[in-house]
Amino acid sequence: MKNEKQIIDTKGYQNLLQEVKGLLDSGLKKAYKAVDNIKVQTYWQVGERIVKEELKYKDRANYGEYLIKNLTEDLKIKKRLLYRSVQFYNTYPIVSALQTQLSWYHYLELIRVDNEKERKFYEQKTIQNSWGYRELHKQIESKLYESTSPEEIEATFQKKLPTTTALEVFKNTYDFNFVELENKKEKEKELENKLVANIEKFLNELGNDFAFVGRQIPIKIDSQTHSIDLVLYHFGIPCKILVDLKSGKINSNHIGQMNKYVAYYKKNCQYEHEKDTIGLIIGKEAGKEEIEYALDKLEKQIFIATYKTKLPSDEKIKKAVKKLK
Repeated sequence: MKNEKQIIDTKGYQNLLQEVKGLLDSGLKKAYKAVDNIKVQTYWQVGERIVKEELKYKDRANYGEYLIKNLTEDLKIKKRLLYRSVQFYNTYPIVSALQTQLSWYHYLELIRVDNEKERKFYEQKTIQNSWGYRELHKQIESKLYESTSPEEIEATFQKKLPTTTALEVFKNTYDFNFVELENKKEKEKELENKLVANIEKFLNELGNDFAFVGRQIPIKIDSQTHSIDLVLYHFGIPCKILVDLKSGKINSNHIGQMNKYVAYYKKNCQYEHEKDTIGLIIGKEAGKEEIEYALDKLEKQIFIATYKTKLPSDEKIKKAVKKLK
């Protein structure tokens, strides 16, 4: 009896192995804490890649099972996850049909529903009522769809889902009262460190539906590596948000640099279902006229804001004054 690894086309399988490993490594690292949407996209891509590889050898019986068995062993992940990724892709073959308001755990519940209209009904209800995946599971188990009248079902489909625009999201000034800056020479780095250390407070100050993706994210342009201070995600828009922190006054050079980063992300890091990437520059000051001219025709993709931080205590001020004497 032939070894199962010999049954698989070695070259094709090695390519698949490396691609799936790359998808998992890069995609799941980005799925930091709350950014579950990126996890959804990652598993969709994994499912798509496995299905396409299986179709290339559809004349070979049980080829898909061989692929999953060997990927499980080589990647050291659970077989169930790969089967679910394949089922997820087969259930939602068009990526733009995925709803950003739904998490991976929501989709694990939804792919159990075979009837497409019924599944869509539960999608709509989940978003409209902000159900968690446990509540969704409960409603599916209680057969809510079957007990709902045809008129109510159609009304559910007719009801528009909530949308958010970028203009509604960003503020002119952010109050970082949980941050006290001490190092005058490294203010931007210190500000970044303290915002990340207080990530929950930072996201609360930004507003609803923000999630933290990562910090000092590298991108390479013309063989030169640039680092983006913070990358966020907004579920309501939905889009990625690149944040640049400035300890001084924001100027036109900062806007030009951010425009370059936004253009790079739009071309290389943006999913089909997402709105265009947005840049957010937060500085201590912002000159009104310079910003106005520098932002000409960029107002919808780059936003400018100032910040205020916690003032040092009276004791610290007294010590600083003594040092000056």
